[in-house]
Amino acid sequence: MKLGVILHGAKNNRHAQRKEIEAVFSEWSLDIRVTEYDKHAEKIARELCNDTCDAVLVCGGDGSLNQAANGVFSSNNPNTPLAIWPSGTGNDFVKTLEVPQSFQDLKTSIEQSNFKAIDLPCMEWDGRKRVYLNVTDLGLGGCVAYDMMRSKRRLGAFLTYQWLIVKNLVRFKKRSIHFNLDGKNYDARAMNFVVANARYFGSGLGISPESQLTDGLLEVIVIGDLNIFEYLYFVPKVRKCKKLSYHKIQYYSTKKISIETEVPMPIDMDGEFVGFSPLIISIQHSLNVVVRNDREV
Repeated sequence: MKLGVILHGAKNNRHAQRKEIEAVFSEWSLDIRVTEYDKHAEKIARELCNDTCDAVLVCGGDGSLNQAANGVFSSNNPNTPLAIWPSGTGNDFVKTLEVPQSFQDLKTSIEQSNFKAIDLPCMEWDGRKRVYLNVTDLGLGGCVAYDMMRSKRRLGAFLTYQWLIVKNLVRFKKRSIHFNLDGKNYDARAMNFVVANARYFGSGLGISPESQLTDGLLEVIVIGDLNIFEYLYFVPKVRKCKKLSYHKIQYYSTKKISIETEVPMPIDMDGEFVGFSPLIISIQHSLNVVVRNDREV
């Protein structure tokens, strides 16, 4: 069998990962590549799929996973299974998806074709088109993603993210948002607008408790004008992935959503700042991922 491997070039543990992968998969044909620049993982994943690898393994965080998923999706072999070895700062997506816990288990799962076809939302905005796996949000979350991109994260991923949320809560103003869910129009004034495929984002915040990766639905969470004290009150519940009953927070489910805003609002996709509204998101595709052989997703 042939395994394509993507290692994050900025991670200090990539050498140890490479040695362990080479030892575990010693009987396989390996094509191991290291990222050298931003978005390089997408190009590598596309090339590995075009080279007809039996599976592509990405070692990294949610950003690397997003790039790899887009590379697989845009390749000539989009059904190639994507294996995940979480080694980023947040690793939010794997809190929803049960992935193998060791390279040996991962090898066994691939050999047994233990793959799961999960929903792959596609977003269109500003003449661009991109798929994602975890969460896209706009407004406050987009501002935080932009700040995280420039932050040195000295406090660690979670505390840095919380600090940037509090910082942006002080200065961010809620905006008028018009959105259409499967043909039905809605209006809201919100500071953050979340369109979730999986349950967690922001280094462990369970924003979307009802998300299922195979139900063909997007979960939409509209967060109104929370103040700092309200936000801090709800953080422990959100960390436990609990649905919140509060008049400033609304939940919806949809297959397709279009969003327009009174002013362009920054967009966060899988933890990365990608641009500004308006946008359209729908589920039209799926992605094969390698899952644990002893549990269902």
